[in-house]
Amino acid sequence: MSRKLKSLMLAFFLILNMTSCTYNEDNNSIDPQETEEEQTVELPEPTKGGEMIISFRMPKTLNPLLNEDYTVDQVLKLVFDTLIDFDESQKPIANLATDWTFSNDGTTITINLRQGVQWHDGDPFTARDVIFSLDVIKNAPSTSPYKKCIENIVSYKAEGDYTVKIFYNQPFSGAVYALYFPVIPAHIYETSSGQALLEKVPVGTGAYKLGEYKVAKELQLEVNPAWFKGEPYIERIKVLVIPDEETELYSFEQGQIDLIGTNAVDWGKYAQSGESRVKEYVTSYYDFIGFNFNKVLFQDKKARKAVAYAIDKQNILENQYLNHGVLTDVPISPTSWLYCDEIEKYNYDIEKAKELLAESGWSDSDNDGVLDKTMNGSKIDFIFNLLVESEDETRKEAAREIIKMLSELGIKVNLEEVSKEEFLIRLQEKNFDAFIGGWKLSPIPDFTFAFHSSQIENGSNFISFRSEQMDSLLEKAFTAVGEENMKMAYDELQKYIADELPYISLYFRNAALITHDRIQGELKPQRDFYIGNIKDWFIDEPEKNEQSGQ
Repeated sequence: MSRKLKSLMLAFFLILNMTSCTYNEDNNSIDPQETEEEQTVELPEPTKGGEMIISFRMPKTLNPLLNEDYTVDQVLKLVFDTLIDFDESQKPIANLATDWTFSNDGTTITINLRQGVQWHDGDPFTARDVIFSLDVIKNAPSTSPYKKCIENIVSYKAEGDYTVKIFYNQPFSGAVYALYFPVIPAHIYETSSGQALLEKVPVGTGAYKLGEYKVAKELQLEVNPAWFKGEPYIERIKVLVIPDEETELYSFEQGQIDLIGTNAVDWGKYAQSGESRVKEYVTSYYDFIGFNFNKVLFQDKKARKAVAYAIDKQNILENQYLNHGVLTDVPISPTSWLYCDEIEKYNYDIEKAKELLAESGWSDSDNDGVLDKTMNGSKIDFIFNLLVESEDETRKEAAREIIKMLSELGIKVNLEEVSKEEFLIRLQEKNFDAFIGGWKLSPIPDFTFAFHSSQIENGSNFISFRSEQMDSLLEKAFTAVGEENMKMAYDELQKYIADELPYISLYFRNAALITHDRIQGELKPQRDFYIGNIKDWFIDEPEKNEQSGQ
């Protein structure tokens, strides 16, 4: 398999049973689903101490900048801090960086660092550590999950112990978002290279520090009393090595671990049991239908809009995903501060779909039950193939529902099921009519990869959408420095995407953080770190509490 195809398989989200993270909101009201017992039950007073048991896959490395496993990343985020964090609307907020400013031309960002922060071994955190971490990312393999954080950077330097300057080749609206990477200590790692860089014992600034590590068995974490955000209540965390999600779910059900993060659509059973707490949240996994714009059929914008109006997305979300998702008409989540509500909405409207098709000249001229139209001097039937990955049962069922819905308009769709590898090859070679796919979107907002004309030949603009206006809007959004400018630019971009419909956006998927009742405190999963508010959690041991009160 080529390196390019391997990279594509990592980037393009096709698998349903991966864990994810963020927060949950309803499509219309944007209110979290009330699935927690704490909504109606008086909570016990927080107490310090106790041990929580969680899990991860077998780590290939405990270096957070080189690790590529999602479950290991969740654990390492307890040990290492990032320069910035995100609020519930995905706006960047201070973390190890206290504040930042842009130069007048938008090409330089100056970052002020938090003073008084210590590494777990007592050494001070300084700008030297940030510079070293950027160097490691720069030299990391292309598959490093933080590689995107250093794209577009020309250079960087420290100015004193607590200031870092990063220079870009052009103004970059995502520069602050790109500060979301773990910082590692230069004094621990700087003499290491190659395999040694992978094998170093982790020392961070985070909420927990490494205790005993039994390779292939378990990892012990101990609370960091000097954490700059305040000492967490839970004193110890045991992390068990569990090989897969199925075993992880079984271990949770047997009480061997205290929590899981999952997007298995039947997680509602845990809430119904009364013995678990469930917090649902919106992830960065975005599903859509992509058209091949090399096909003359899909160059008809009214036809694309008719297809969008004819698909009952809410029905598909309820039937196939048990309503665990949020509907969208653009590739920006309705939970994000960047989301524009003033766009064309494609709520299910079969009459509107028929009207658009008639306006565009589609009719069943030969009474064969399939719409047709003369285009470029030839009669074309409204028939196309819809490509899906054969192992993805949920998307296949969604495709079957879509085929049935479009048949009511006189549009004939054939389902094409292929293996995951064949699916990706077909996308690269532009050998498809339309497909159901999805992206795991980066925390750094930028849709150049999907829609810019420069990405058609050797990039990930698989649909071959070409528009000078789209290119201009993407570039404007990319270079719009400052919150107000960024919001305006992304509003314009979303309005154009919703009108032109290069993709028919379907939904952002939800996931769930599920804990046993002994884990108390408000559950507030973050999109990329579902145990991110662990500082507010505590362990409630009724028997222990009763004994201490005697």
